[in-house]
Amino acid sequence: MKNKKSRVFLILNCLALGIIAMNLTAPVHEATHLITQMIGGAQPTWLAFGSADTVNPTADLNSFIWKVMYEGSAALMNIVIGTILLIILKKFRLGPLSRPLVLMTTIMHYSMGFGYFLRDGILYSPDPDAQLGDWAKVLQRFDGSNVLRVGLLIVGSLGILFVFFIAYRQAFHFISDNNDKKERNRVASAIYLFPYLFNAVAFTLVELNSPIAKDNIQAFLVISPIINVFGMIGFFWGYMFTAHMVKPRKQNVYYFSPCAEKKIVLWIVSAAVLAFDAIVLCPGIYF
Repeated sequence: MKNKKSRVFLILNCLALGIIAMNLTAPVHEATHLITQMIGGAQPTWLAFGSADTVNPTADLNSFIWKVMYEGSAALMNIVIGTILLIILKKFRLGPLSRPLVLMTTIMHYSMGFGYFLRDGILYSPDPDAQLGDWAKVLQRFDGSNVLRVGLLIVGSLGILFVFFIAYRQAFHFISDNNDKKERNRVASAIYLFPYLFNAVAFTLVELNSPIAKDNIQAFLVISPIINVFGMIGFFWGYMFTAHMVKPRKQNVYYFSPCAEKKIVLWIVSAAVLAFDAIVLCPGIYF
């Protein structure tokens, strides 16, 4: 991995895995919204990469279950999926490509789920027209309950700290010498920093053609960076903790390095997925 060509292949492979992981997270979140609301009798309008829309629900939105689930189910699903993936990370010795993919997807799902709790707990406003986040809308249905808001802040804060912990601990499965700062930086930048920076820029750009951007560019400029920058913040702090800020683990838990070989098929697949996002999924599938 120490030669330049291998490091380039490592970075390209992790960038490709990051694109795939993002597509296993954000569209799943929006599809959960769509399916939940359709179960509540709503008619689907569109499904896009970063948004979904329905109209005319028939469920009783004043009931406790629908107050929570109508807008809140997707973040809960993110946490459920993140937990399942974390169990897979802990119970199975995955391969040099599949393990980074599962790790990235775990961090994204947890970051999105707990991130909604934390962000909406902080930014909630009594003004119904100001509610942009899923759980801000849930709070609105509970008349801005202070108990619920404090609960969201606590769970969201602890959850995000848990994401940082996972990112830090799991990175050492790819580091053969915990005390080698260069190796820690090389591995952490490949699996965390470069995918974080690339995805934050790439998915913000491709979503400029989204229904939300077309309808309300100001709302888009709030939502998209929050999802693509702060929604993946576990990647940034995973890199910082592993490479620079936290004393390395004493115990060696090394499995193997992430794949640093040329994987042209993987690169083609990820490029095709990103093109599909830009051309089809971000503009939205209308019903």
